Amino acid sequence: MTTRAAIYVRISQDRGGAGLGIARQEEDCRALCARKGWDVVDVYPDNDVSAYSGAPRPKWQELLADINEGIVNAVVCWHVDRLTRSPRELEDVIDLADRHGLELATVSGEIDLATPTGRMIARMLGAAARHEAEHKAERQQRQRRQAAEAGKVAGGGKRSFGYEDDRITIKESEAEIVREGTRRVLAGESLSSICRDWQARKILTVAGNGWKPSALRRMLASARISGRREHTPRTSWEGTRPLLGEIVSDAVWPGIISHEDSDRLRALLNDANRAGNGGGGPRSYLLSGILRCGKPSATTGKTCGWGMVGRPRSGVPRYVCPNTPGTEACGGTATNAGRTDEHVRDMVLTAFESPTFTERLREPGDDGSALYEAIRADEEELEELADDFGQKRITRKEWMMARAPVQERVERNRAKLAKVSRKAVLLGFVGSFEDMRSRWEKMNDSQRRAVVSAAVRAIEVRPADPRKRWDPDRFIIDWIA
Repeated sequence: MTTRAAIYVRISQDRGGAGLGIARQEEDCRALCARKGWDVVDVYPDNDVSAYSGAPRPKWQELLADINEGIVNAVVCWHVDRLTRSPRELEDVIDLADRHGLELATVSGEIDLATPTGRMIARMLGAAARHEAEHKAERQQRQRRQAAEAGKVAGGGKRSFGYEDDRITIKESEAEIVREGTRRVLAGESLSSICRDWQARKILTVAGNGWKPSALRRMLASARISGRREHTPRTSWEGTRPLLGEIVSDAVWPGIISHEDSDRLRALLNDANRAGNGGGGPRSYLLSGILRCGKPSATTGKTCGWGMVGRPRSGVPRYVCPNTPGTEACGGTATNAGRTDEHVRDMVLTAFESPTFTERLREPGDDGSALYEAIRADEEELEELADDFGQKRITRKEWMMARAPVQERVERNRAKLAKVSRKAVLLGFVGSFEDMRSRWEKMNDSQRRAVVSAAVRAIEVRPADPRKRWDPDRFIIDWIA
């Protein structure tokens, strides 16, 4: 019977992409097949894929399918740890050998899966490989943590936006863009609005692509741009990497923005409820969602309260209570968008001009410093808990139970810090009515909306008086105290 051999080759790290390790494995495996008189059916290469990490191995899955279909009846690899470093997957190979009479040959030594002794040797080699993989991962984790605490540059990957290829020297042309983005986000402008502007100005990422909100959010939330090193151990999260890691040290590179601005950015951008953190399209109506329908119900007398949206009629922009099926919106209130925007603008700027409002903005002891310290202390505690879990000093259940109240505190304080940030933004905006009106005219709608949202919770729009062409008294503003 002809032995139809499949050569499986794998290398865990090939950062240059040259595949030289795989080529060497294949050459040795072909020589082994020639010595045994086996016909090579195909080669199954998984390049730069770690078996220990659990990442998908397309060629490995293809090989298993071909074994089940009888296309191959022997597998040749350089060493048993090239097949897998998981004892569970090794048992799958042994089961295949039982069902299909699969033969296994390795360059590093014979393994006969048909005998108990051969299986014992395979299992011992697999266990030793798993042990080494786990120790390697542990060493790498410690090295990454030590490098972070020393403020060293992380290895691998592309350079960061704002820095030269050495990752230490500031690239001033890009650094000014980082500072601009910082100012605009802290002023309340949405990420989408900034990205559209940068795309129009042909400002590109390090990879040469246009900016997207998700990429801009991650760049501005990174502690790196403030000259600090953050660390997120892999054992502390599952699935998508969290936006924020723990800040563990000052870095060896200089910061582009201040620590304070960075902390404000991180608080704002980590707020899942913040408008503009996603990648939505442009907002064409300034007060959509801020305006609330104030029409009372004919039966209960309770006001509708539904968020009004922008919908033109005969080409004229209007805000309306949407008559959407399946909702409780009454659809019975509308107002001219242009005149409403102007009226709300004048009301907000007039309020900003008052001495009482200005004094409230400048109340002492509200600069966020206490919140910074509380957040950082809790982040350190979370990191310690994650390390305890990673070192198996506590169970996963214990880690999750201890983590929950600390994480809740962090999120609560970050939300408070975001409010402090919005208040700080208004300090730079508030002035005389004429000055504020001039700045307002130079803003886009995203920036104007941020100014309104910093002072107003909602604006109730009551039904229009049919005897009046324009009735400013129908707008009831709920000011943020």
